[in-house]
Amino acid sequence: MTHHTPGHGRRLRAVVGLATAAALAFSLSACSTDQNSTDSGGDADEITTLSLYSADSPAGTWLNTMAEEFEKVNPGVTVTNQFVVQTDLPTTYGKSVVSGTEQDIVMTNLVGDPTTWLKNGATVDVSGYLDQWGLDDVFSDTALKAWTNADGQLQAFPLEGYNWPMWFNMDLLRQAGFDSPPKTWDELISLSAALRANGVQPFVVGGADYPAPGVLTLVALTLLTEDEVTELFESGDWAGANGQKVIAGMLQLRDAGVFSDDSAGLKYPDQVAAFGAGKAAMLFDGSWGYGNAQATFPQIDVQLGGFPLPQGSPVSKPVSFAGQSTGIWVSPNGQKKIDEVGAFISFLYQPENLAKFVDIGYISPAREGYLTLDESVLPPLNIASQAELPSQTTVYQPTYNILSPTVTSAFFRAATQAFVAGSTAEQITTSLEQAWQAQ
Repeated sequence: MTHHTPGHGRRLRAVVGLATAAALAFSLSACSTDQNSTDSGGDADEITTLSLYSADSPAGTWLNTMAEEFEKVNPGVTVTNQFVVQTDLPTTYGKSVVSGTEQDIVMTNLVGDPTTWLKNGATVDVSGYLDQWGLDDVFSDTALKAWTNADGQLQAFPLEGYNWPMWFNMDLLRQAGFDSPPKTWDELISLSAALRANGVQPFVVGGADYPAPGVLTLVALTLLTEDEVTELFESGDWAGANGQKVIAGMLQLRDAGVFSDDSAGLKYPDQVAAFGAGKAAMLFDGSWGYGNAQATFPQIDVQLGGFPLPQGSPVSKPVSFAGQSTGIWVSPNGQKKIDEVGAFISFLYQPENLAKFVDIGYISPAREGYLTLDESVLPPLNIASQAELPSQTTVYQPTYNILSPTVTSAFFRAATQAFVAGSTAEQITTSLEQAWQAQ
């Protein structure tokens, strides 16, 4: 019997492209022993997972369904799924590791605390299992590289990549006299004024949530080279020339009325609700929102694109994000019953099972050509993002992914200051520099 522990919350996740994966079918008897340990101790008849999905989300439903189907073909084995809010998962898992009661499999993002798990022994290197479980030809080199640490260890199996563009409500833009999304800051500011004249908020940002550092990073990447942004994020020198250039850019846009009036107090669900209700014309949201858009506001004519460029930008096309998000990690407890864990992980990557994940809008950043996709069941924005964003935007990975867990958390909080009406460059600089002092 499959057991499901409910959880709630949203997470930072999404899709890189229509790159998908397949794996050979595995039965428990087909799995060989762990490369590092022959201990098959623990409750080998139960596999436990911990994930940042919510139980009633499409991804959570998929995982529950996979557990039930796995149990049918492996009688006597129970899969228990636990779901935890993304922000709570590292703490929940960390406490369980200390007590030796951690789940066998963890599904979460490679950002913050999880970046230290393998180094600290909270998870295990899974590189040796690629060949052992028939997964060596599944993932692209890019996906594997993103999940490989500086010591050459594979921290987890890639499950999801993402893209993260700007969304434009073209009906509202046309009503404001714009037939296409803005390409420059001057056009963005003019559009924002026209939208406000029509009683519409321009660019809604969940400034009290993860979109805040995302937007700040977008602005930085339109003003500075990628190397300069990397140097800024490594040093935390926000009082320096480059830091001040980014802060000045944020204030220019904020004071020109680009961001919605209440952005500083909004969280991610609030920004999506405002955009979906037609109260705001622009949104910065990832491919994790494509399925929701199709389900909740299909009437909106959404065009995806990049963040507009200021005069003198080092890049020639508006900026969007893409990268790697959720992976499948193996814990020390999971390593003790690696045959069973390996069978379940391999089961998730079987073509027909991964295709079900693809069909709800979540796509594995693996090699292309393993699955024949039925685009008729995919969210239209998902398809559009694959066709348009790589050629029409300058695509970066979010630079803040290089930050330590403590600085990441502090940066997320400090970035909110830039959306507070009347906050000064000095106040924002202080907030950001204090965040980097959390190192």
